[in-house]
Amino acid sequence: MSASCLEGQRHGPLVLRRWLGAGALGTVYLAEYPPTGHRFAVKVLHPNLAAQPEMQRRFYAEAHALRALVHPHVARVLDARPGPGGLPCLLMEYADGESFSRLPMPLAPVEAVELLAQALEAVEAAHARGLLHCDLSADNLVLTRDAKGERRVKVLDFGASAILSSSLSPQARERGMVVGSPAFIAPEQWSGDAVDGRADVYALGVVGYLLLTGRLPFGIGRAGELAPPEPHVLNPCVPPALSSVLLRALASRPGERFANARAFREALAHCMDPRARAAERAAALVDDVEMLLDIDIVLDEDAPAPEVPILLLPEMRVPQGNVTIFGQAIPEDGATPLHLALRAAAHAAPVLEAPAPRVAAPVGLEVRLLLEGEWVSVTPGDVSVDGLFAAWAGALPPLAARLEVALAFNGRTLTCVGDVVRHVTGDEARTWGVAAGAFLHFAEPGPALRPWMTWMLQEGSRPEPLPDGELARLLARAAEAAQDPYALLGARPDADFEEIRRRASAAQRRLEGFRARSLPFSQRRALDALRGRVESARRTLGEPFSRAGFDAVRGNLSGLARCVEAGLPDEEVEPLRHAFLAARPGSEARARALFTQGHALEAQRALRAALSRYANALALDPLNVSWLRHYQELRQRAQGLVPSMPPVLHEGPRAAASPLP
Repeated sequence: MSASCLEGQRHGPLVLRRWLGAGALGTVYLAEYPPTGHRFAVKVLHPNLAAQPEMQRRFYAEAHALRALVHPHVARVLDARPGPGGLPCLLMEYADGESFSRLPMPLAPVEAVELLAQALEAVEAAHARGLLHCDLSADNLVLTRDAKGERRVKVLDFGASAILSSSLSPQARERGMVVGSPAFIAPEQWSGDAVDGRADVYALGVVGYLLLTGRLPFGIGRAGELAPPEPHVLNPCVPPALSSVLLRALASRPGERFANARAFREALAHCMDPRARAAERAAALVDDVEMLLDIDIVLDEDAPAPEVPILLLPEMRVPQGNVTIFGQAIPEDGATPLHLALRAAAHAAPVLEAPAPRVAAPVGLEVRLLLEGEWVSVTPGDVSVDGLFAAWAGALPPLAARLEVALAFNGRTLTCVGDVVRHVTGDEARTWGVAAGAFLHFAEPGPALRPWMTWMLQEGSRPEPLPDGELARLLARAAEAAQDPYALLGARPDADFEEIRRRASAAQRRLEGFRARSLPFSQRRALDALRGRVESARRTLGEPFSRAGFDAVRGNLSGLARCVEAGLPDEEVEPLRHAFLAARPGSEARARALFTQGHALEAQRALRAALSRYANALALDPLNVSWLRHYQELRQRAQGLVPSMPPVLHEGPRAAASPLP
């Protein structure tokens, strides 16, 4: 570990807790998100490489491509951004386990094939996206445990070879310099020829040979066309068919190998007889039991003796130093069956991985997640500039899932993307007395997110202001006109469309003035709701078709007349009229009878009685445009001739005072 170690420094919301190792590209640290205890791996680009602009560009470009690679057997890339000292950093899923190079070899054939098949699944998924590894080795294949305790292979360092290769000068390439682990590099990589997915097939062939024999097929690197010893010669437990599959993967010419990772994986599966696999599994289990019986287990004197051994999963943290074998402490990240058994013998109960969410969100923060195509409102908590906890009652998305997030606070909104970094399951929620949910880490901060979150957290930490008296009175008056858009705008039922639009614009300007004031959350929400109602009133009354539908239900004949005057076509009104009448069976027949009576009275020059019959007919069939035109023309002719005109509004007041002066 160098003097420039970054342990203890921060990378955004993460703390770099422990140095994990270093490679040709960068140094890897175990990082922790303190609010939840969730762990990540952070790879920091070496300073000498970060000083090259082209290397930085390639580093971020590869990270962008790798973020879309999501597979159970790939250590996922979550983010890439500058970190401590401005050095480019890669945020990755932490693969907590043992590299293949540290496994006790040779492995039983069935076990080696199982591990190799998982690695091939990961490579197959990467190749499907056009991503090559080109530096697979026993050091970047890690054996971990999933949440159920099942063994799971994780492939690390996708993209590293491509980034390093971009740093080689033409002169270096001419001298034969290549990037990769010498023992695992395919011949075409040594010669500088074009490389495709069969180079990764070759590397995994070397890995399989190593797992089955305990030795590399060509030592530190391949020379010439010599074939390695057959695996079943070195290890009699290896079936000859399996030897043939591995030697084909190790062919010096790409055309003689398997065409792709899938073909290699299928060949491995076919060459293993199921009965032989079952026998090997049983033999391996007996060997493990015998090994456990032969090992002395020493417990610290202060460690309490357990009543019942409990199997602990790797993600359950166990204090170091309590278990020793021949005086040597078991490493915390041990994931082999032996280590798990020793842990079970030494510790009686699991230790929870992380604390429960406890910090309430700023009052007024609204968060929604896009889950399975629908926006779902969630209850936020533990909010920081880099992420938050989201609680809801539905099914939790998988870890590392990427979700769209919508944030709203004090009238301002923002959308972003978040990665699911930890679950609070139903069992944990009941234990802690909190709601179930998931912790999200913002995956693509962008230039707007951090300032927005900083502003929101600052505003949310301030004491809530007192209610605004003027706005409170306006809201109270507006509540009285909740169901009447005419009353909300203070417009008469026969107002023309220009007046409707003018009043709506004036009301919005009036409300906009309150948005700049310091308001409590409840008033700000009510103000936004009122602005929405004003806009709805404008859309309802400011357009002839929608106003005709509204006025027909209200029986506002003068408003309907304005719609006809505005040029509402009969063919647009007719479908609306049919729907209106269908909801009122028998009304059309009664309306026709009344209109016929009115027509007879008009012929007798009994205009007052005729207008009354017409009005009653239109109350039943208000969207009959021809009747409405005739009724309006007769009213105009009868002005001054009839002492008392029939009403033109059958529901609601003739005028209203606006609650938004």
